[in-house]
Amino acid sequence: MTSRKKIVFSYQLLTNIGCEIIIRGSIAFLTRAFPQHELHFIVQSYHPEEDRALLADLPGVEVVPMLEAKRILRGVLRKSGLFVSRWTPRFASRHARDADLFVSVGGDIYTMFGNALPLDWLGFESYATRRNIPVMMFGANMERFEVLSPADRRTLTDHLGRFALLVVRDKGTAEYIAGHGVTGNTEVFPDPIFSLRPHTTVQRRRIRRIGINFTPFLLKEYGEESLARFARITEDLVARGYDVDFIPHVRSQAGVSTQDDPAALDRLHAALKPEVAEKVTVYRGPMSFATIAEVIGKVDLFVGARMHGCLNALTLGKAVLFVAYSRKAHTMTGWLKAETPFAEVAQSFDVLDGDKTDTAAIEALIAAHDSWAAASETPVEIDTAGYLAGLPVWDHLTRAVKI
Repeated sequence: MTSRKKIVFSYQLLTNIGCEIIIRGSIAFLTRAFPQHELHFIVQSYHPEEDRALLADLPGVEVVPMLEAKRILRGVLRKSGLFVSRWTPRFASRHARDADLFVSVGGDIYTMFGNALPLDWLGFESYATRRNIPVMMFGANMERFEVLSPADRRTLTDHLGRFALLVVRDKGTAEYIAGHGVTGNTEVFPDPIFSLRPHTTVQRRRIRRIGINFTPFLLKEYGEESLARFARITEDLVARGYDVDFIPHVRSQAGVSTQDDPAALDRLHAALKPEVAEKVTVYRGPMSFATIAEVIGKVDLFVGARMHGCLNALTLGKAVLFVAYSRKAHTMTGWLKAETPFAEVAQSFDVLDGDKTDTAAIEALIAAHDSWAAASETPVEIDTAGYLAGLPVWDHLTRAVKI
């Protein structure tokens, strides 16, 4: 007879399709990891009705609303310097106090935004530790520890050491945090999307249609030149006869500039020559993992700065150019090419920094893919499930995480 266990996830903004992938993939991973239990997942939300509809197909998920009173309380704790030691969730605490496991999930949550400690994530772990609730991490990206003072770095690494298990999504991340003394509680397991797509078919089809994902992060990292650069790329590709689609992967209901791909793509579209702009398709429909997967499924090559947009395309069997604004795209692609089943199609994906991406690089990737495509009619079948099943994380998790 199975027992019911409650798992609380850290906050994810589900209008970011990457966050939806993270939640869905984390649920798939944890369900596989704890088959002896009936798992009940707590997902917090500023837009509960919309997020309930988005996740309605998943059993055992409870979407709980954020509370205004908690926002005020958390603000007081920040001003008093007690935010981490007296951290409280944004939602009603009754949903968290009796949890069996806290899971800090995915994304750029440990990249030192603002060159400062990620206090909310420190508080999340502190809350669980104070209540003797096990806490683990799944799929987070970690970098830029060097911007912190030595004292803050010690605070951060001590915090990471208190997790029962850190499941990082590529070998480069594991090596990076090991270089900062975080070892023994770390395992590598591919990004959550690989738990959602255990099998990928890569068709040997020449590239004719190209999807471009231009994001606010490129503007932030490389400035207005990035807009001009991607306008030139788009114009070049159209002139060479390719069909081009602009595809967002993150939107912002509140109009937050760093979280709104549609606004960035509109700026890019406006920067095109009129005769080119009329030939480019801009996706403006509903955005979810399912709807955007359908859009990506129609292109042959995806050129994108959103990590999960690129992984979405890769696991759909598409050629991909990861456009990097940080080190994570390089560690991810290097690891995929060297140590995963996707090494078999390594000629069809690559990575370039955003300020080095140009038409020539895209054409070189197209040429490599098209040459491979012309060599045979037989598609490549990539079995990710078998690879995942053989990783050591399962044994380590069983030993380290008791619920």
